[in-house]
Amino acid sequence: IKEVHDYATIFGYGCDGVCPYVAYEALSKMNSEGLVEAKSKEEYTDEQLFANYRKAAAKGILKVMSKMGISTLQSYKAAQVRYTNEL
Repeated sequence: IKEVHDYATIFGYGCDGVCPYVAYEALSKMNSEGLVEAKSKEEYTDEQLFANYRKAAAKGILKVMSKMGISTLQSYKAAQVRYTNEL
């Protein structure tokens, strides 16, 4: 799981919890290669990156749900409703 859409999809199909180990591995690798520091001009620990990622994912999920008029994750879970962005 790397993107908010991935979270929204699996929660929509009824998932109870997520361990985003692929995203954590990617963040850790980017940090060890210096890509994060080069882009942000700041140095971060892996734990800080993971916390920032979790916070951003939570805000993204809340944004998707609020656009659909859903106020709780329980209402969204297993509903198999989708938000489509019309162009």
